[in-house]
Amino acid sequence: MVIFPAMIIAGAVILEYSGLDLWWESLFFDSLSHSWLWRENWLFQGLLHKGGRLFDLLAAGTWCLLFAATILDKNIQKYRKPLLYFLCAAVSGPFFVGILKHITHIYTPWDIIPFSGPLPYIHLFDAVPEGLPVGEAFPAGHASGGYAFVSLYFFLHQIGVSKEKYGLIAGVFLGAIFGFAQQARGAHFPSHDLFTMAICWYGAFFIYCLFYPKQWKALFNDRHNFKDSITL
Repeated sequence: MVIFPAMIIAGAVILEYSGLDLWWESLFFDSLSHSWLWRENWLFQGLLHKGGRLFDLLAAGTWCLLFAATILDKNIQKYRKPLLYFLCAAVSGPFFVGILKHITHIYTPWDIIPFSGPLPYIHLFDAVPEGLPVGEAFPAGHASGGYAFVSLYFFLHQIGVSKEKYGLIAGVFLGAIFGFAQQARGAHFPSHDLFTMAICWYGAFFIYCLFYPKQWKALFNDRHNFKDSITL
């Protein structure tokens, strides 16, 4: 729960400083026409970008209906706290991603010189040259709307669903799909999405620790269940 996201962050740093980020994004860039082939593509821009936002809104609406049901029906009152946890945990990742986007200096691939943009390629730990605008492309905001659902793992675990691993799979899958769509459009590097996944994962975990300070230790003590939960 703690080490694996740290490994993800380490992998993201390697991607950025090894040049693999640039290489990956070059696959979606046409150097002859100096354009991003998939930037306005119906699948990546329409379905996965705009549609992904709509999906998050529908998920929020569904949560509101479920929470209202726990107030109206005493038989399912026990799910009220887990639903509150899910809301706080799901929001925590995108919330911190949004904060970081406004204080970091990373530019989108389509804005940088290697891809015919006007701005230099700046690494995460580089200083911003004087006179340049502060970038707001890091971490990946759209992917956070998918990775936020890794909190389903802890939600399902808390309400006693034995297949909580599918909650984790759903969150990782959604985040990866949303993230890939933005990479194909030239909006983010893969490292941006890996950082986002780690932030959402840590957010879901630490919010769980706050909501359930006595129960969270079971996630570490029961190694067999944890291994089953992350193994397909």
